[in-house]
Amino acid sequence: MKKAVLGIVLTLFIILIFYILTEVPAVSGEPDLEDIIERIKARQIEFLKEVGDTMFMAESIYREKKKNGDVKKRVVTRKRIYTRGIDKRYDEYLSMIVNGRELNKEEMEKQLEKDRRNDNQMKMPLTPEGEGAYDFFLLGSDNLNGVDVWIIEFRAKKRGKEYVNGRGYITKDTCDIIRAELTPAKISRLVKKLSVCVTSARIQGYWVPVKFEVEVKIKLSFLYYKHITIEETYSDFRLNNKFDDSIFETK
Repeated sequence: MKKAVLGIVLTLFIILIFYILTEVPAVSGEPDLEDIIERIKARQIEFLKEVGDTMFMAESIYREKKKNGDVKKRVVTRKRIYTRGIDKRYDEYLSMIVNGRELNKEEMEKQLEKDRRNDNQMKMPLTPEGEGAYDFFLLGSDNLNGVDVWIIEFRAKKRGKEYVNGRGYITKDTCDIIRAELTPAKISRLVKKLSVCVTSARIQGYWVPVKFEVEVKIKLSFLYYKHITIEETYSDFRLNNKFDDSIFETK
């Protein structure tokens, strides 16, 4: 009798353990999406406090290609960029070469004024301007150039040219964004492709953007076709500076 009771108890215990193992999710040690998002935001605030004012060089190559692949227009621009926080930036243009000819100061200013008119203020995800405007989805983990990352997709809640869709690659150890792939949430039906990619590298102990790439394909008709690529690379970083406030005044 005792053996029978013991057998029943043992059976119930095994069933209970099996139920717990199958019904209760296993603890993986990985934080949930909400936790990752909060850690990314905290890391960005920490980064801005630590690096202070920054200065770096930028070289941009703009190519406008014909349908057969020939380059119709090539613009090479060199500039020095000063930044403070996420909302203050000044670009000091040093030179601009269009199809092999260097522009003088007046010609360069005309070209820059045209570019400024076409510049739109973006409300990016994980920034104060984009707060509440995006949905986030954790796609999983990966290893990007030897770095363990989370892959997070973001989608704008509204279709507007000031918003973007895409995905970010986040370092698991520090929650830095080391790569972002973007496309506007709303584009003209004439634009067949518009993609942006920002890549970061570890500089002086910090992950900072070192390359900005854009590709645009526009087709109005069988005869009209435009393929534009922009590649901007950043170098000679100088962190932890203290610039005069006048640098960031409207010029």
